[in-house]
Amino acid sequence: MNAFRAGIITVSDTASADASSDRSGPVLSEHLLTAGFSDVQRSVSPDDVQSIQTQLLRMVDSQHVHLIVTTGGTGFGLRDVTPEAVEPLITRKTPALTHALTNHSLQKTPLAALSRGITGIRRSPSGKEALIVCLPGSPKAVKECLEVLLGNDLLKHALELLNGGSGEAKHKEMQGGMHRSTVIDTATDTGCAHHHHHHGGGGIHSHSAPKPRTTPADHSGFRTIDPSSGPSLRHRTSPYPLVDLDEALSLIAKHTPAPTKVETLPLNTSLIGHVLAEDVSATSDLPPGPTTNVDGYAVNAATTPPGKYTVVTLKALQSRSLQPGEIFRINTGQGLPSGTDSVVMVEDTELISSDDASGEEVSVKLLAQVDPGENVRARGSDVRASQLVLPRGTTISALGGEIGTLAFLGRSCAKVFRKPTIAILSTGNELVDPTPSSSQTKTDWGFNVFDSNRPGLTAAITGLGFNVLDLGITTDNVDTTLRALRTGLSEADVVLTTGGTSMGESDLLKPLIERQLAGRIHFGRVAMKPGKPTTFASLNEGEKIIFALPGNPASALVTFYVFVLPCLRKLSGVPPSVEDGWNLPKVNVKLSSGMKLDPRPEFHRVVVKVDADGELVAYSTGSQRSSGMHSMSTANALIALPALQKDGQRMVEKGSRVRAILLGAVV
Repeated sequence: MNAFRAGIITVSDTASADASSDRSGPVLSEHLLTAGFSDVQRSVSPDDVQSIQTQLLRMVDSQHVHLIVTTGGTGFGLRDVTPEAVEPLITRKTPALTHALTNHSLQKTPLAALSRGITGIRRSPSGKEALIVCLPGSPKAVKECLEVLLGNDLLKHALELLNGGSGEAKHKEMQGGMHRSTVIDTATDTGCAHHHHHHGGGGIHSHSAPKPRTTPADHSGFRTIDPSSGPSLRHRTSPYPLVDLDEALSLIAKHTPAPTKVETLPLNTSLIGHVLAEDVSATSDLPPGPTTNVDGYAVNAATTPPGKYTVVTLKALQSRSLQPGEIFRINTGQGLPSGTDSVVMVEDTELISSDDASGEEVSVKLLAQVDPGENVRARGSDVRASQLVLPRGTTISALGGEIGTLAFLGRSCAKVFRKPTIAILSTGNELVDPTPSSSQTKTDWGFNVFDSNRPGLTAAITGLGFNVLDLGITTDNVDTTLRALRTGLSEADVVLTTGGTSMGESDLLKPLIERQLAGRIHFGRVAMKPGKPTTFASLNEGEKIIFALPGNPASALVTFYVFVLPCLRKLSGVPPSVEDGWNLPKVNVKLSSGMKLDPRPEFHRVVVKVDADGELVAYSTGSQRSSGMHSMSTANALIALPALQKDGQRMVEKGSRVRAILLGAVV
């Protein structure tokens, strides 16, 4: 049990006043450590409901221990309040385990009938579950109960199931030859699902309790069926309501947390795609002094009428100031020297003489009179000191303007929100990895189905500036899928899966998210085409997010842009727009051909181009079957077609103007 942690609460007024009088706590600690628990915490509480609850909640909800054992306070005494303290905190009851402990104790002494011990499971706000066992206060009774808990690996098996294990190995062991040759007394059975009885000829047979075939036999509150139950017990209709598109997007916005992690990046291309986490203001006036906006000659307008002047350069002025009869040659952007206030353009001058050896100008004739300040940018005319230039929430694009502005302000780095990492997993026994790094050439499916989801999604996500963790392909197997999901959740902020979300016997994602990962599924179906089985879930109060997308290639990519990208934009710190929130922007386009309407709102893949009149025109990519990834090829927009209404128009006519979600640049 090296992976499990335990907490012991001794409930006793006496031990609370003098911890050295606690005799049962040390017994429990010794046995649990010997059994292999990695960590055993101990605390003592008086016989007080609030104190017991406070300590139990701290261990389960804050410290996330896997097992809580209380000892004491379970009798008939007026101060025995442990059951009253613990029972309201239990979210799932375990009556068989309580019964097994009571039965075992009654075989030792009839006084066990006076114990009010209880057991149960508590789910913390973060979704983690812990087993709670309330035992009597005497060391002798504690040891007797431990015979049940630690015998036959009962406790280990229970904790493995609570923490996402399938229990398959233990079930196989329980059905093995050793157990078939032993009669197990059902009165002392400790919670295994299989019971063994004598039948007429003395043979021993194993059977499971009958299970209803029309409704799930799971009364735990889960909407999903245990994936190990077999295809005959799967739902025949989805337990998830069909939510409309706006509600789905609203749920994503609601349950996607605002960004909290900030990092400082240097002034280079690593900033591209990040969102500023700070207001960037000018530290000084820019320009810091008067500068010229033309090539020419700096002069004092009042004392420099048209005529012949000697030309001096910056090198000459390093050791002296500009003298009467001199003008200063200056290039665009340079600061004006002291004593000058305007610039005569080079076009308004005439060369009189030059140095033949160096080619330098010696004297120039000014042909025009300039006014003070002419062709000059005043100090602070671009930005003033302390002026806000780039507000927090500005996205640093690849167009160069934002990075150039940071450099213009003299910034060598910037604080930005850390972008989320996205883990991508494809599921399906039939999938073959076509990428060069894979050695897979075929499956046992009978024919190859090439996985286009991971390559397509990886291209889209990395092209948008996010980091991708490739989890590869997993078969439709509980253990391998769960292992991949846990890897993704431990190393990424968002896990993106494709396949396994519909009603097939091997569609594992929803039950694994809900049952094994303690995730909260916010929606499991959306009234849209393609992408009806799209699933959105969060874990640990939004700390981790899972999108389970359909397996059909076009569906996967469409639902990424419609659902996943708004989530990534919010996680990255992109501020919402008034019209579209975190969704991609929409534009008005004209249809080049008619489009049929479907009973569900449909996202039709199109290429948006600019026609000869400068108008945006949408051209269909052809067949819109969700299985055809090629319908996304060249597409740079999605037409959001409304649902077909009863007695309404059956199609949107050619030339109609509709709204399109822009995925990329207009061609």
